[in-house]
Amino acid sequence: MTQFNLSLRNQAARLGLLLILILALSGTSFAVAQTPTPVPDGPPPRGADRIAPEREPVIIESSQTPQGATNTIIALPAVADTYLASERPLQNFGGDALYLGYNLAGVDNFGAQRILVRFDVDPYVPDTAVINSATLRLNLSFSSPSDDVAMPTVVRRIASDWDEDIVTWNTEPTWTAVDSTANVGSAITYYEWPLTEVVQGWENDLYPNYGVEIIGDETVQQRERAFYSRETATELYPLLFVNYTTTDDATPPDTSVDDLPAYSKRNFTVSWSGSDPGGSGIAYYDVQVQINDGAWGNWLTGVTTTSAEYGDGEDGRKYAFRVRGVDNAGNVEAYGAADTSTVVDTLPPTVTVDPLPAIVNGTTFAVTWDGSDSASGIQYYDVQYRFNDGPWILWQAATTATSATFTGASEGVYAFEARGVDNLDHVEAFQDSPEATIAVDTEAPFIEPMLYLPIIFNE
Repeated sequence: MTQFNLSLRNQAARLGLLLILILALSGTSFAVAQTPTPVPDGPPPRGADRIAPEREPVIIESSQTPQGATNTIIALPAVADTYLASERPLQNFGGDALYLGYNLAGVDNFGAQRILVRFDVDPYVPDTAVINSATLRLNLSFSSPSDDVAMPTVVRRIASDWDEDIVTWNTEPTWTAVDSTANVGSAITYYEWPLTEVVQGWENDLYPNYGVEIIGDETVQQRERAFYSRETATELYPLLFVNYTTTDDATPPDTSVDDLPAYSKRNFTVSWSGSDPGGSGIAYYDVQVQINDGAWGNWLTGVTTTSAEYGDGEDGRKYAFRVRGVDNAGNVEAYGAADTSTVVDTLPPTVTVDPLPAIVNGTTFAVTWDGSDSASGIQYYDVQYRFNDGPWILWQAATTATSATFTGASEGVYAFEARGVDNLDHVEAFQDSPEATIAVDTEAPFIEPMLYLPIIFNE
């Protein structure tokens, strides 16, 4: 890791900046903490040809914790910044102040304006650092209208490279989803955007550091803000404050996947957790899956979440999971055996009523049924019957029994059908079609079974 010298040149200027930053971090306005800076009468000039002064990071605070870790707050100056203007799609503004919002002043309007800014984090914040907080700060120099209500803004992480001396609206770099939001008022003071997760991602090499883009209200109207850029000769240039902790952690995390039920539906949630004995904290997790005791394969890599839905499981297949953690000191936990497993059950049971005698000469008879389920097993049965082709009537509801005695039968034909519900609540549908039929004949002379069969089957 490249180290930097914070105590050599321009010491008086550094001490002044240090005082400004300490007071600013404590909530004191720059207007109180610095030599007064004249407020411009109008917007900053555009098309400026300025070169940014050389500036170095400043350590605001460094202290030891009782656990032996080191907490540090560092202020990083921007290494590149500019803005883009939709009505000047081919023009570069690398030497200008930083405009945001929409410019519709006169005939020479600049349209929508977006800010690009980048900070060199990696050389000054150790790779093993835990980012406690990171905050982008810009100082406002101009607002139009001057008494405007707060303008909502969003910050998006930039996903492709750009050059502040070349980039234009037409060559705008790609950006990701919204990472942060803030409201920018019209008061001439500083405004801040939280960037903790973005900076931690840069430090963990989850994605390259191309900086961030700030987007404000781009409604077609005269409503804009201008901030000091890194080219300013004042000490109001853009800063990224990073509060981080470093440790001598040499121990990998200890993680595991939470227990899953024996059987699961097609889509199910997998959760995991862990701790880091070394103290640097878990940076991210990798989760693997194994199907039917086959080879392990990556399911999720580099994730900071602790649960996710596994989808499209196949009926009867066994899914096993294991996890490993990587901490902020770069220690990688070794994969172990499966932490947990589950069998996917997507189908309802198959249940049928056993055959019945063709004829019974009494009002009581036994009915039996049986079934099977591909995975989780049958939770209970429902059995319905109908009399002489009448409506179906539920006879046995949510029973775990596989037989029952039907009593009080009148003379006529009884039909039966059964269904099952498995332990994952998959319900077999009734087909309203007889699975077993019996004729009840209680008065002599009794009908012979062979003679009655055509009647039962409507032949």
